[in-house]
Amino acid sequence: MSKLTSIIKSTGIIAGTGLAGYYGIELGQKIGSHVPQAYMLGEMTQGLTAFLAGSIGNYSIRKILGTKSISDSEAHSISALNAFASASNESRKISTEQSLKNIGENLVEVIVKNGKTISRGSGMMITTDGYVITAHHVIEDIVDNDCNVFIKQQNGVTYKAPREHACYNKHTDIAIIKAEVPSVRSRPIAVKIDQDCNIKRGDEVRILGYRDGQQYNTMGMITVAKHNWKRDEKQTIYDLFCTDARGKEGQSGGIIANSNGELVGVVVYSSRTVGEEIGVIGGSRISNAIRYINQIAAKKSAKMF
Repeated sequence: MSKLTSIIKSTGIIAGTGLAGYYGIELGQKIGSHVPQAYMLGEMTQGLTAFLAGSIGNYSIRKILGTKSISDSEAHSISALNAFASASNESRKISTEQSLKNIGENLVEVIVKNGKTISRGSGMMITTDGYVITAHHVIEDIVDNDCNVFIKQQNGVTYKAPREHACYNKHTDIAIIKAEVPSVRSRPIAVKIDQDCNIKRGDEVRILGYRDGQQYNTMGMITVAKHNWKRDEKQTIYDLFCTDARGKEGQSGGIIANSNGELVGVVVYSSRTVGEEIGVIGGSRISNAIRYINQIAAKKSAKMF
């Protein structure tokens, strides 16, 4: 059991015992008030009731928390997700160059298969135990058509990303998936993040990811700071921004960083006119991804209680 888990459990046990004892005393006082003081039964009743209630409360809290504990690896995973989402510790100290280097080194290719390869996209690993940010439409077949999604790292090693670990939102086109990386102690990938997503027209951005199975790194500028985009007749994607960088199908899920090396978005579309193969790249704000990362961490934390 990790130190963090032990502290949380101990706090719960102490609090449960204390509350049970307190209400035991309250009950004892009420019972004692109906018994003549000469018999001293009030004090005796208070002490006995507090002891019994405290013992029962202690046992119950231990039983509940003890049977729903999480492993050390889960505790480290929660810590890593929270650290990434808050861009805490070492992430705040690194340089622009180091942040961009770390982004580049942790880009992955997201491959969807159903017997054969159906589609490819990009993503970025955010923790060492396999959590990846990508675009929802890249992996939507994992939900709609029961396909398999695989995460291919730059060294060629490929891991499956099970359906049950996917967290996504169609309306912002963001997804967080988890590759089945062999057991490692989870740590956050140290990158700068623009938590407030202060995106303005004219800001320079860098788009990184995969295209046609090859890594790309291109520059662009924000042309529209906030807008919605109608993907088709049935679906509209919200809370987006648009760049003048040119891209094409297959780049979705790539990472967009500003001139300070901070994550600001995820590539979710390439808007092009009929007959064009290449269009302008649009992104979903990184704040949307951070929200879902926090939800995953909260859900995993709930297993402790």
